[in-house]
Amino acid sequence: MLEKLRAGETPRWRYSAQEKLRVGETPRWRNSALEKVHVGETPHWRNSALEKLRVGETPHWRKSVLEKLRVGETPSWRNTVLEKFRAGETPRLRNSALGKFRDGETPRWRNSALEKLRFEETPRLRNSVLEKLRVGETPRRRNYALEKLRVGETPRWRNTGLDKLRVGDTPCWRNSALEKIRAGETPR
Repeated sequence: MLEKLRAGETPRWRYSAQEKLRVGETPRWRNSALEKVHVGETPHWRNSALEKLRVGETPHWRKSVLEKLRVGETPSWRNTVLEKFRAGETPRLRNSALGKFRDGETPRWRNSALEKLRFEETPRLRNSVLEKLRVGETPRRRNYALEKLRVGETPRWRNTGLDKLRVGDTPCWRNSALEKIRAGETPR
């Protein structure tokens, strides 16, 4: 410190509160609540609810439900279903299935499969395999190899090498160089 002072630098303790006061600066604690009140500024806690009420301002909790009702404002829960019914308004639940039925509208679940069948519409499950077979349509699985063989069609796997050999065709791999040499042909 002595060296810094001799060299014209400022040692750390020169920034202490006592030093700052001596040289006319404001030390950090001068910003404390006690000091602010002392010098006429508003400390942080002055914004508290108790202080605001004392000086005539509206603290945050004054916006609470109880306070709003007391001063004639509408608190948030006044928008609840019970309150809306009591005040003659239409709450959101009126858009529910029960509410829609009462007002003659169609609620969403009326689009369910059971409901559609009751009203003779075609629900999605009617496109299922079991349903298609029952009403005589061809479900997708009817295109399987087993189904094709049963009805006399040629399933895709019938074009495999093994099958082509069995039915006398030349499968693709029969054209390989090794096969051609084995059969006495000249490969490309």
